[in-house]
Amino acid sequence: TTVHANNVFDVLGRFAHMQVDAYAFVAALNGILAQRLVRIVCEQCAVPMQPSSQLLADSGLHVPAVSDWTFRTGRGCAHCRGTGYRGRRAIGELLLLNDELREAIVMRAPARRLKELAIAGGSRLMRTAVLDLVERGQTTLIEANRVTALA
Repeated sequence: TTVHANNVFDVLGRFAHMQVDAYAFVAALNGILAQRLVRIVCEQCAVPMQPSSQLLADSGLHVPAVSDWTFRTGRGCAHCRGTGYRGRRAIGELLLLNDELREAIVMRAPARRLKELAIAGGSRLMRTAVLDLVERGQTTLIEANRVTALA
């Protein structure tokens, strides 16, 4: 089925809000895929840039940890119609349920605990996927913050 939600954990909340029986829900659920589209920096007008320390802090990043990242932004040109972006790329997160996650969902564990279990089980969050694009200069930190919430 399709559920409109910002991430895989919001899907769980949507079904709980609809008062779907948690046990029946997890018994029928194999996994959840959430995806978003991220605008890509225009290759024709891309220039290096260094985000402010405030933007880094607001993004949950620290200067030493991102010192080797390739930050870029688009100046705006005829190819991108002055936006600095041309094209989009899908990012996603996949939550495959295991017994531990199923039990936590039935017990209505907080989202923080579900995220911990998902990461321990090998899930990669959407925020991590978009920050990989920022690190390679394919999108901007501002775009990453617009599309995903801080982890």
